[in-house]
Amino acid sequence: MEVEIVERNAFSAVGKKHTFSVKSEAQKEKISQFWQEANTNGDTDRIAELAEYATIDAMLGICTMSEEQFAKEEMDYYIAIESEQNPPEDMEKITIPASKWAIFKSVGPMPTAIQEVWQYIFGEWLETSNYNHGPGPEIEVYTEGDTLAPDYYSEVWIPVVEKI
Repeated sequence: MEVEIVERNAFSAVGKKHTFSVKSEAQKEKISQFWQEANTNGDTDRIAELAEYATIDAMLGICTMSEEQFAKEEMDYYIAIESEQNPPEDMEKITIPASKWAIFKSVGPMPTAIQEVWQYIFGEWLETSNYNHGPGPEIEVYTEGDTLAPDYYSEVWIPVVEKI
């Protein structure tokens, strides 16, 4: 699998947030449902309109987990776009800290293709690479196009630090 390591300054994203249980990987199905609802009710269109001077010109799925959430087996997931704008009343803004990122390319229909990338990252790559998972959120990057197409392109960004 192709992996690129890049450094990126801090940036902000604006979007809708939902908290999910990660017990027995319950978030996999629930996050797909969250995207389906956001696409159906117009939230993704409203979020896309907030883009401004974005380095990442795509919709983002941002995964965060505080220590408290880790203990409760929960995570926050944002459907967002890179933006410095103030969020509308029903949305939130999140700051993504400056970091070194491992970027994993995914090609194939959603959600299967990106779930396979996640499995590769945590099942193999982190164990065999020269990097550990770093602090900060994990990011899914969804480009425009037919998400069910066999050639649909997306990415997973993981914050990393070099192993000592």
